[in-house]
Amino acid sequence: MDITWDYTNQREYVRRISEGMPPVIISAVVTGGHQKSENPAMPVTAEEQADAAAEVFAAGATIIHIHARQAEDPTQASHEADRYREINEMMRAKAPQILVDNSQGIADLTTEGSDFVGTAHHYKSAPIEAGPDIMAFNPGPMTFRGGAAYTGGGSGPSKVTLATFDDSERTAHRLRERGIKPQVFLYHPGHLDILDYLIQRDALDKPYFLQLVFGQQSGINTSMDSFLYMVRNLPEDSLFQTCALGLEEIQVNVMAMLLGGHVRTGLEDCIHYQRGELAQSNAQMVERIARIANDLGRGVATIDETRRMLGIDR
Repeated sequence: MDITWDYTNQREYVRRISEGMPPVIISAVVTGGHQKSENPAMPVTAEEQADAAAEVFAAGATIIHIHARQAEDPTQASHEADRYREINEMMRAKAPQILVDNSQGIADLTTEGSDFVGTAHHYKSAPIEAGPDIMAFNPGPMTFRGGAAYTGGGSGPSKVTLATFDDSERTAHRLRERGIKPQVFLYHPGHLDILDYLIQRDALDKPYFLQLVFGQQSGINTSMDSFLYMVRNLPEDSLFQTCALGLEEIQVNVMAMLLGGHVRTGLEDCIHYQRGELAQSNAQMVERIARIANDLGRGVATIDETRRMLGIDR
């Protein structure tokens, strides 16, 4: 069974419904910027993240994506390789088969002496040294109205996270040298141009593992038109996942499963199971996706199927 195709070709789509689509790869995103004060089920310590790895794997996720928190103060983010390495080892001890996916991490840029309003950062890529199987790879710049909860929430300063063509190409080559599969994050149509550049520069290997993000500040919205635009303009040999922020998460996940794509779900993206109801755990979010995938006849990808589809060797 083919794992990629022209997802918006009508005749191909009808044939895929009849003959079957590949099983759904589920990524569980267990920890982002939210705090336990927002949802007590949020795993913030390394021990809690390791427990979550075992739970989401049992529920059907074959990839776990994490943002590291500081050991001494788990309300604060860590962008250091040593901390990611420690958490990765603990997750692998609890869930030996799961694929570990680290966030890219950021570092501050100084704007002292300028009239710049806000804070500036760049993608640090320190987790490369921590040996994940996959790393979130943000190839283009983004700007945000306010920080995540651990940086002050909506009352925090606006910020920009920078990436250049040269730095993104260097990061892609570093990932290849370390045998780490990049998952390229695309937040809006402009990032498609950067993706094309990296492919032309032979910086990415097929299949291209892409994360389409909807509803982020300065990114594309979650409408059906936006979804189809992004999918319609993906390069050949692309295997895509979708995610969105808040209650819109489940909407774009279902869109992806209907069209042949894959999904990520978890408390990083949405702390609610449905409107007015906090999610009980990351596993609960994964179980819902697994149920829908099975009801749609897609099924859920096993770890061996996930590795085969992504081209990740043991």
